[in-house]
Amino acid sequence: MKKSSIVIIIGLLIVVTILLGTNNNKMYQKQVRFNTSDEVIEQLKTKTLIAVDENGSLSETNDLKECLSKRKRLTYSDFNFEKIDIEKIENLNEKQKAAILDNYNSLRNEFTKRSEITKEEPIRLDINAYSSYYQNNKKILSDPQKMKLDLVLIDEGEGLVIDYIMEYTRNEEDGNEDA
Repeated sequence: MKKSSIVIIIGLLIVVTILLGTNNNKMYQKQVRFNTSDEVIEQLKTKTLIAVDENGSLSETNDLKECLSKRKRLTYSDFNFEKIDIEKIENLNEKQKAAILDNYNSLRNEFTKRSEITKEEPIRLDINAYSSYYQNNKKILSDPQKMKLDLVLIDEGEGLVIDYIMEYTRNEEDGNEDA
């Protein structure tokens, strides 16, 4: 092969790599600063959280993104419900708070780039979660799914945001309340 052909091929590879490597999707920039966990929870209660976008796929609404940390806005939030009804905010004892924070911190330790956190607040919500689907071009909410969600709210400089969402499943750390 001629040197000029090799140079052209290498140049094309560089151009293709640059085109594939650039991301036109900009991260959502928060507009609202939540100072208390009640403000975040109120946003979750009253707003549509997931909607069908212009491409026909489900995506997080800006109302939900306002509640999410930078990391959750950059990646997938794992929040798959269009709407939630919050039945109860559980009063957690110190052992339960520590268990939630331990799970969060063990997950967080896997991140290569971690932002500084000035506040961590664990919360457990009893919710009815609704998904949606379309039938005859009409949006229908599913029957409610009862569950408990563990959240960790953090302050990374933009007010309180959700950085951890996990469905709660009873474990031995919480003790046996039925005994």
